[in-house]
Amino acid sequence: MEVKTKNFKNVLLKWYKRNKREYSWRNDSDPWSIYLLEVISQQTQLSRADKYYKKFIKEFPAPKDMATSSLKKILEMWSGLGYNSRAKRMFESSKIIAEKSFDGLYPDFQQLPGVGPYTENALLSFVYNEKVITEDINVKRIISRYFGVKNPKKFIERFSSLLLKNTESRKLNQALMDFGSIICRPRNPLCLNCPLENSCKKYFNLETKSQEKFFGSNREVRGKLIKILLKKGRLNINTLQQELNTDQEKLDKIIKNLQKDGLVKLNKNNLIDINSS
Repeated sequence: MEVKTKNFKNVLLKWYKRNKREYSWRNDSDPWSIYLLEVISQQTQLSRADKYYKKFIKEFPAPKDMATSSLKKILEMWSGLGYNSRAKRMFESSKIIAEKSFDGLYPDFQQLPGVGPYTENALLSFVYNEKVITEDINVKRIISRYFGVKNPKKFIERFSSLLLKNTESRKLNQALMDFGSIICRPRNPLCLNCPLENSCKKYFNLETKSQEKFFGSNREVRGKLIKILLKKGRLNINTLQQELNTDQEKLDKIIKNLQKDGLVKLNKNNLIDINSS
């Protein structure tokens, strides 16, 4: 396994040197910059996430700048990215970071709302140079296909020391991300252009999760609801229902979930508004 992991790593890093995507944050080790980028890029193409990242880092160059802002402001800037609960958790996290600092939270960044193993490992790798693999979906897919394993997470836990031997984790993790986006794509991978093709096990897991159609989905209505409230402010439930052109039962369920996420507030007079706290 040591020979195979070494070959995999060396070929991948050589490919990365020639094909690296250039972004302003690529060589940045500022934890706030890395944190913002990782939150924004979740379920978002990196080129698109980069545009939002530049907007957010300019407006909020430090955690305290966001912490003293408002959820409404964050949501207005977030508009178009989807999954608004991410913006809420980012806002809540900024308050914790402003109070405790990243060094004060280190190494347990999962104390922050919405931060899981991947984002924590990204901070540990890109900021603190820890020997960890950032296990995003691209990384798991590449490992699974190349080494022919059904459980890439277990494989990474067992062989991460070999993968990272004499290697900067930052470089390897970024190489894996770019390779997964450009070559070893989820669909229609460019195997003929792959420098690892001859030694790849070509283990393709054909199981795919069915995704809810966006048009007419609860996710679409949630996004529209937030946009309407940002534009028009506090509204009566009946007025909002007419604006959204949806049925009452569906709207009630969506509002209840948005309240649970802390994105909206509903008063006794059935007036709904963005949660300002």
